[in-house]
Amino acid sequence: MKKILLAPLCSALIIPGLGQIVNQDIKKGLLLLGTVFLLFVAGTIKLVFILKSMVGQSGNGPGVPSHILEQGDFLVIAGTFFVIWLYSVIDAFLRARKRGG
Repeated sequence: MKKILLAPLCSALIIPGLGQIVNQDIKKGLLLLGTVFLLFVAGTIKLVFILKSMVGQSGNGPGVPSHILEQGDFLVIAGTFFVIWLYSVIDAFLRARKRGG
């Protein structure tokens, strides 16, 4: 398969950053892989806290439930992941096309 197709497919379907590695952009690929890994860990931890607060909440007290406030942080993490994913796919395609892949 040509790199012009392989690189963006690797970034889109397997993991962001892999397409950059296929395109020989090792440093950029490793940076994207590391960032995605950290976002995955942060998102998983945040999701556990949200689920714990939802399960442990009695619902009888006044005010805004804490899990609603915590969801904002999770949405920021998920949004950041989406932006990095989209960037990695577009970048992998453009770099492969530029190099004549």
